[in-house]
Amino acid sequence: MSLGNTGLAFMRRTRWRYMLLGMLRDWVREDGQTLIYIGKVLLACMLAMWVSLRFELEQPRTALLTVAIVMQTRTSMVLAKSYYRLIGTLVGIATSVLLVALFAQERVPFLVYLSLWISFCTAGSIVFRHHQSYAFVLAGYTICIVGLPATLNPGHTFDIAMTRLSEIMVGLACASLVSALVFPQGVGELLRNAVRKRFRDFSRLLGSLNREKLDEPAGQAATLRMASDIFELEIFHASSSMESSHSRAYREQLNMLNSEFMAVSTSFHSFEQLMRRLHTSGHPQVVDSLMVLFAPIQSAVLTHRREAQDELEARQVALTIDALVQRWPTHLNEVRSSLPSTLTDNEKLDFATGAELSLRILSELHAYVHTYTSMRKPEKMGISKPRRTPRLGMHFDPLAALLAGLRGGLVFAVMSFLWIACDLRSGIEAITIATIASTLFASSPAPGRAVRQFIIGAVIGTALLYICNFHLLTQAQGFVMLALALCPAIAIAAWFTTRPAIAVIGSGIFIVFFLHIGFNNVFAADPVNFINEAIADLLAIMLAGLFYSLIDLTNDLWSRTRVAQALRELIRDACIQTPPPARAKLEAHARELLLRMGSARRVADAKDKEVVDWLLSTLEISQAVIALRLELDRTDDAIIRSAIDQSLLQLARLFAQPSSMLRRSAITSIAASVEYLQSKAPLGIPNHGQLLTMLHFIHGALLDKDSVLTPIAPLDDSSVPGALRHA
Repeated sequence: MSLGNTGLAFMRRTRWRYMLLGMLRDWVREDGQTLIYIGKVLLACMLAMWVSLRFELEQPRTALLTVAIVMQTRTSMVLAKSYYRLIGTLVGIATSVLLVALFAQERVPFLVYLSLWISFCTAGSIVFRHHQSYAFVLAGYTICIVGLPATLNPGHTFDIAMTRLSEIMVGLACASLVSALVFPQGVGELLRNAVRKRFRDFSRLLGSLNREKLDEPAGQAATLRMASDIFELEIFHASSSMESSHSRAYREQLNMLNSEFMAVSTSFHSFEQLMRRLHTSGHPQVVDSLMVLFAPIQSAVLTHRREAQDELEARQVALTIDALVQRWPTHLNEVRSSLPSTLTDNEKLDFATGAELSLRILSELHAYVHTYTSMRKPEKMGISKPRRTPRLGMHFDPLAALLAGLRGGLVFAVMSFLWIACDLRSGIEAITIATIASTLFASSPAPGRAVRQFIIGAVIGTALLYICNFHLLTQAQGFVMLALALCPAIAIAAWFTTRPAIAVIGSGIFIVFFLHIGFNNVFAADPVNFINEAIADLLAIMLAGLFYSLIDLTNDLWSRTRVAQALRELIRDACIQTPPPARAKLEAHARELLLRMGSARRVADAKDKEVVDWLLSTLEISQAVIALRLELDRTDDAIIRSAIDQSLLQLARLFAQPSSMLRRSAITSIAASVEYLQSKAPLGIPNHGQLLTMLHFIHGALLDKDSVLTPIAPLDDSSVPGALRHA
């Protein structure tokens, strides 16, 4: 009995030991990385402070703030951000020196031109993405850091500019050095893991299509989030070029992979939508036949009955798809021959449309898988044969950029007026932090939320400042004690920045704390000045938040209307632009419009459902239109060309200004083109089937009662001739 109790106690102790070890392992994997990052921030800050004090730089806190801003978890991202911060700083300093030289004795014109410059930089941060956007932000608020103090003493402008540049370069050098030498973490492996995960997710999405799924509401989140990953991956591979030349070759491959993924994911969405329409309208035999036709594609993306985990396993998938491409005509004929003889002509056309989309999916999946498998060893990627890789480009709303620039300039102008009119003692600091707030969050999909977090960070930073300035620094003797006084606040702010949901709070703590820390090359603690600066900071941030509310580019109704209109214009361009736009460029444009709005990460929100539906409808219809126009270029029959051109013109008018009348006109015109093509013998028209199926697909999409067109262009069944209805 005692032996049994002893054994049971031992098992319990062992179980608890394994549980503790498991918890420790998880903690090391998750929180261990956080502790390493915080340690690197502390080390880089202390190094920057020591170097600044050693060389007796005027404001060591500028170097500390630079370290806090550019530090990232990945080494190459630190290098990339440092590079663009240096560029932005140099441009901002050069502009400051030029404006001071031109308007040294004229304060008002000087501030007006500064306001125009900040407007330009804020608009530029909207136009560009990622680190380039950040360079525009830096060029904007650096002019406050250098130009405004120079107005008080124009003769020392060059000295101020060189001192600030030296302090910033010390911060950049220390951050880059610590990040590269202390537990360096490259972005290459992170990038490859993200690419592998996307391949697995898409393989799982292909395999999930079945009859049961057709009964469920259309799922948008999975497809859309995978598509939005394209632009997130761009951040990684834009930074990875800082690591090695192999990363640049990998970047070229990734551009191609992104383009091919957009193509195959759009084709799969079109196929899924077709299946849903057929299922809803009561065509079970066609649906079953298309499921049988599509089943080999679903099986081909699996290896060992699961999704391929990496590029090596994907090679087997590539071989399977190669074999499927070879036997696809035979498989298609087998499925077509098994179709029931009772099918109507319209149902046969439904099957032909589904078969054409399946072939397109197979062809695009073939290219996607082969590009994916070629990325296993980027260091062996030769440049033997140049490939023209598609670029994502830049797609933005000009009005949004203009309004963002106007908002940034107005914030600066209002704060400058308050500085002059009220003779604010801390006016320069207030203008600087207001400009930072108005430019830093301009490209954020939720700037209002970011500003609120920034205010919270400013309040926390002010509290930490009070403790540090009046309780810790007063007792600090020597560099070690000074470092110990600063470390708690730096560690707290760094911890906040490791949590994506509240990272802006950490940024607010860093900026406020380092802008007003009580030492430069000498210590100074002035309670009155501290209170003035704290009030000025909060006033400046609240003013920026007020202007974000007044000029809200993410306003639900305004932004959704603008994005939906821009997406409809893409369909119109696909219909009438000569030559037709490249499909990869149009798809990247559509996705980025939504991504800049922020809806790609809020697909579950009911308020964003409409604009998400517009994106998917744009991808679905524009793909069919571009394919139709490419096939039409190969057709010599003038009557067919005229009929289809007229149909595309009606379609362009519909999406330019949706209405029930134009929707009926487009349906009638496309139906007439379909009937004419059906009356023509395929002989003499080599691409007769492709023209017919793409027209039929567009026709079915316009007749869909669940279409995003329905709320603004309702279609009454009684108003559509029976011959035109989807049987």
